[in-house]
This record gives sequence, C-alpha cells and structure tokens, in this order.
Amino acid sequence: MNEGLRRAGARLGMAVWLLGVWLLLWGRVDALTLTGGVVAVLVAYAVSRLPTVPMVTRVRPLPLAVAAAEFAWDLLVSSVVIGWHALRAPGRVRGAIVEVEARSRSELVLLAVTTSVSLRPGTLLVDLDRDRSLLRIHGMPVRDPDEADSTREGVLRTERRLMRALVTPDDARRTEDI
Repeated sequence: MNEGLRRAGARLGMAVWLLGVWLLLWGRVDALTLTGGVVAVLVAYAVSRLPTVPMVTRVRPLPLAVAAAEFAWDLLVSSVVIGWHALRAPGRVRGAIVEVEARSRSELVLLAVTTSVSLRPGTLLVDLDRDRSLLRIHGMPVRDPDEADSTREGVLRTERRLMRALVTPDDARRTEDI
C-alpha cells in the first residue's frame, strides 16, 4: 500500500474517532451536532499535530491467544513474587531502572508492550524514547545484573509475542525473523 494512502487512512481513522467522541459527548446525532463535530475535527487538525491511528494489517488469532495466556501467567507469577517480597522483607526489596531496546517501530505494538509491562506488579514504564524505541522500565525485585537481564528479557518476550500477534506495516519485515 502506498505510504501517502496509508497515512491518509490513518488520519481519517483519527478524525472518525474524534467525531465519534464529539457525538457521544453531545449525546445526540443531528445535522447541527454533526456539522459542529466536523468543524471541531478540522480545527483540531489545523491547530495541532494529532497522532494517527496505528494500522494493523493482520491480527493472528492463535498468537494473540498465546500472548493473552502468557500475559495472564506473567500477572500471576509477578503478583506472587511481589507479594512474597512484600511480606518477607518489605524494607529490603530493591528495584532498578532497566533500559530495553525494543525491536518494534510500531506505535501500536509499543503501546501494547508498555501497557502490558505497566499492568504487571513489579514493573512500570518510566520513559519511552519513541525515536529510538528505547524503553526505561522500573523493575522489582532487581538486586543484581542477572535480575536486570531477566527483567529486560521479560519485556522483550512480551514484545515478540505481540509482534507475532499484531502485524503492522512498520513491523511487517521484522516479524518474519522473530
């Protein structure tokens, strides 16, 4: 698909989303509300740089189900680990900021990865350098470089699962070698 056409489609997706929110806020659909919404969307695009809606070229159901199941398992394990440390020695639990260089360039996949990481007990997104796809994650417990590497590998595993499940134009070539 042509890059310009894909960008126009993504911008149109964001415009439709904004118009839908406008209509929900007003609580009714009539000619005046619809016209006002279109004007509001056009003004919003004229005065700001709105993000585009990330495009997904293909959703793979089986890898998505695997990613969801592994996320549920990660939630259980991390909850038990953090709970154990909180009960056993709450004052001695150490954390660290771990840098993770993501392979994905897709905003959608990075959003899914950072949301997944932040929902798990013991990990939290601190910073995202989108230009370099560099994530800074606060992880607990992290007492030594091996545990930092384990945290980093956990984030990269999550990213690989999501890249397999959600194929985007930005990552289409990268998913073949994962």
